[in-house]
Amino acid sequence: MKVISLFSYLSLLLVGPVGLTSAAVLPRSDADTIANFGRIGICLSYFDAGPTEKELAPCKIFCPAQNPGSDPNAVGCKGPGIARDQIDPSVVDKDDDGNDFTPGECVCDLSAAGAILDVVIQGLAQLDNVICAVIITAVVTLVEEGLDALPGGASVNAATKAVEGAKTFVENGLDAASYFGDWIGKSCGISDFNFNLDDVFNGLTEAPDSLGASAGCFKANKHC
Repeated sequence: MKVISLFSYLSLLLVGPVGLTSAAVLPRSDADTIANFGRIGICLSYFDAGPTEKELAPCKIFCPAQNPGSDPNAVGCKGPGIARDQIDPSVVDKDDDGNDFTPGECVCDLSAAGAILDVVIQGLAQLDNVICAVIITAVVTLVEEGLDALPGGASVNAATKAVEGAKTFVENGLDAASYFGDWIGKSCGISDFNFNLDDVFNGLTEAPDSLGASAGCFKANKHC
């Protein structure tokens, strides 16, 4: 069963009450999309690493209009927060360069509590059921015993995503509690962690870049 999120309904505003089928007759260039999205606070939420400038362009139109005098660069794009296979294909589109995106929600003040957290989580790889099943064991084993102790396969993949996530959280000024509670915990439905969060988190951030590197700075002004 497909999940249709809030962003599906927001996208209907672009095509009117006749429905999404009418979208095919509307202009489809990036410039038109950015202008349309910029009027209602929708951004281009890319599934993979897309162009940040294009992703945030509608928000740089929308947010200053909502908050005159605000910094147009202190904006972010919050995606649907669910796996791609759960998103209605009718709200997935391509930009002029062929990159897939779906409507996201503009975040107008990255200094607000939780705003940068939402943007960072959206920028990281989705944690699927296979990863979630082994990620806790994988991260503890990696930190306490080393990479060679991992059995391979899904465990190594989980460890890699965990390291990438931890380093990304650190670069963007986020801590162990947010990493485990808001990303791994909420993504995988885990509420109890029977280890010291800071110790394991710090161990992940100290892993070699060959295992995983930060996904980068997600603050619009790039001051991380």
